Amino acid sequence: MLKNYLKAALRFLKHNKVFAGINIMGLSIALAASFIILLYVINELSYNHCHKNRKSVYRVLNYYKDFNQIMAGTPYVLASALKDEFPQVIKAANARPTSFQLKLGEEIITVRPAMAAESDIFDIFTIPLTGGSPGKNLLDEMNSLVLSSELAERLFPNENPVGKEIIGLANNKETLFIVKGVFEDIPVNSTFRAQCFINSRWTLDPINESFKVTNADVNWTFDFWNTWILLAKGTDPGEFEKQFRAFEKKNISEDPHNNYSLQNLSDVYLDSENVANTGVKGNIKNVRLFSLIAFLIVLVAAINYIILSTAVSSSRGKEIGIRKTFGAYNDNIRKQLLSESVLLVLLVLPVALVLTWFALPVAGRLFQTRLNIISSNILAYISVYLVVTILIGFFSGIYTSSYLSRLKVMDILKNIIQTGKRKQALRSSLIIIQLVIFCAFVSCTLIIRSQYNYALKKDTGHYTKDILIVELGRNFKGYSAFINSIKLSPNVIMAAGVMNGLPMLGSMSTMYPHFREPETKIKVEGLAVDYNFIKTMGIPVIAGREFSEEFGSDLTQSVILNETAVKALGISDPVGQKLGSQNIIGVVKDFNLHSIHTDIPPLSIDMTDRYIQQVAVHYKPETLNNILPFIEAEWKKAAPDRPFQYSTIESLIESLYSSEKNLSTIVSIFALFTLLIAAFGLFGLVLFIGRSRTKEIGIKKVFGSSGKAIIYSFLRANIVLVFIASLISVPVTIYFMTKWLNNYSYKTAISPWVFLIAFVISAFVVIATVFFHSYKASRTNPVKALRYE
Repeated sequence: MLKNYLKAALRFLKHNKVFAGINIMGLSIALAASFIILLYVINELSYNHCHKNRKSVYRVLNYYKDFNQIMAGTPYVLASALKDEFPQVIKAANARPTSFQLKLGEEIITVRPAMAAESDIFDIFTIPLTGGSPGKNLLDEMNSLVLSSELAERLFPNENPVGKEIIGLANNKETLFIVKGVFEDIPVNSTFRAQCFINSRWTLDPINESFKVTNADVNWTFDFWNTWILLAKGTDPGEFEKQFRAFEKKNISEDPHNNYSLQNLSDVYLDSENVANTGVKGNIKNVRLFSLIAFLIVLVAAINYIILSTAVSSSRGKEIGIRKTFGAYNDNIRKQLLSESVLLVLLVLPVALVLTWFALPVAGRLFQTRLNIISSNILAYISVYLVVTILIGFFSGIYTSSYLSRLKVMDILKNIIQTGKRKQALRSSLIIIQLVIFCAFVSCTLIIRSQYNYALKKDTGHYTKDILIVELGRNFKGYSAFINSIKLSPNVIMAAGVMNGLPMLGSMSTMYPHFREPETKIKVEGLAVDYNFIKTMGIPVIAGREFSEEFGSDLTQSVILNETAVKALGISDPVGQKLGSQNIIGVVKDFNLHSIHTDIPPLSIDMTDRYIQQVAVHYKPETLNNILPFIEAEWKKAAPDRPFQYSTIESLIESLYSSEKNLSTIVSIFALFTLLIAAFGLFGLVLFIGRSRTKEIGIKKVFGSSGKAIIYSFLRANIVLVFIASLISVPVTIYFMTKWLNNYSYKTAISPWVFLIAFVISAFVVIATVFFHSYKASRTNPVKALRYE
């Protein structure tokens, strides 16, 4: 039976090449676009599924009550304390990314990422070992080194690396490491990434040195490590969390300012939007958005099929009538028509896969991620692609198969199916839906682009050009000599050090009591700078003064506030008053500390000489190419062992809003796909309608109708559809884009011009598409037209 349906389907497609060709082009584009999006969605949703124990693996989160902030950082001692105190914790380990290099002969290899961790980490994440002894404490010794397979092959090609010695540089100290094991390369869809592991105690000395302490390994206030635990099967994480309150009182204080909680490994990637310092993370909003876009593109393609199927249904009337005369049942005809629809989509599948393959590199750049074909997801790709393909074929054919199979023989003989107004109304409604989707896509693209341009051009309150940011890194020894040498260049206006420059990506905060209501605590963000930073960035001082080397107390006892901090703290005359133990020496005009996604926060600017990690250089316009070689030469004198890394403030700001730029490009490309698919359908529809109205056009011409009038009749009907679709798209676009713009504290207004542009573009394409066949129809010879049929 199925074989007969397939033969009939192939016969129909062979005799309706225009119908098949238009649908194949539309479906190929739709499937390829949806496949790319589905690849992205599957990859995003599969993060950390490569770890077999993921349902029992948890990251301990740290909630700071005073700051109302969740952090991924926890104390070094937490892992061992949890393991010792709770029998539900089978394994526990702390981990922290670290700077690590290996010496291979004369070559220095920087290992990124390198992870300092404890031995339990291999069991927690079920990291398979290809060399070494499973179950052994691989990282217990200070000189223990465990390599990835890729790194091991690079260092020891065609050799067993276990037991080999190699010199490594940890904390800028050369140490002889011994390779204790080799692990399989961690899959790319894991948030826990490492090319090698070393003992976690290597991370203690830098913390002890920075904070001038000796107890970072037992101190409960230094939250610089991630703590991972493996819970026993059957443990209820919610009930287990409740035991943390007594644990915190016992180990931190009777009134701890932070609370611990658990986050399952499966939630780390897509559910860490509000977790600071979380590391690799995704965006569940993007997953939902792109899934919606894929659905809309597929919907447009399915609508195309229905429109064209109803258009050619008149040519199938005699076939169905004859089959019914010879005893065919409605069910037989319905199955045959459905099989035609599914077969057509399956024929398109290989074409769509080829298009997808060639488009992946470009799509990866747009999605800001590598669209890898992950081996562990192959079954998911195949299953989802096949299901989507078959569903498109099924739902595309369900209406036409039901409609045509119910036709009565007498109606077919009377030619009723050619003149049904209900069918015409359905086609018009479906075309409107297609055009609504396209108009909404175009309007959304223009609004997103407008917000992106607004972000780039907004007055941030500090210089946004002619600023160079030089990355120093941690524990930079030659800072003073380096910055003094930079200032000697005649093209350098000013230079200054800062912990994290502008625009600031991270944050650090302190709670201060309100000046009038001391029981109320105000969260104030901090910016640690060196002398002249305020002047270098062009931030206006509106009261008092900025930091000066003439005042020795500024380094430790002075602070500058912004306008928002003065208002939030309720200070009427701030200069000369104390904030904590520091003297307020000045007030600066409000400026955007972060991106425009967030409001300007209350801000305290403090001096630091210990945590400078960047240097901001204000240079004369159009002199960047002149000063770069000079600064690099001075860098090599100050830090010959460190790479020279820099960025301009323009590139930093652009990268800050790169997601908006790429989103605009993505939506515009999919708008183009939607328009192409809809245009294919409209092209075919006008072709079939033109054929079906041949006699009508001939009669009109006999009675004196001009060619222009015939063309106008075609165009008028379709322009009305465009106008209706444009009107419907306006509230739809405003609703969704208002919600999107609410993610920004500073946003552009939605201009009515975007809707007018969307209307003009869609009208132009529809007119161009319809005009070709309407012009051809208007040139029909009346004599031949009247002989038609």
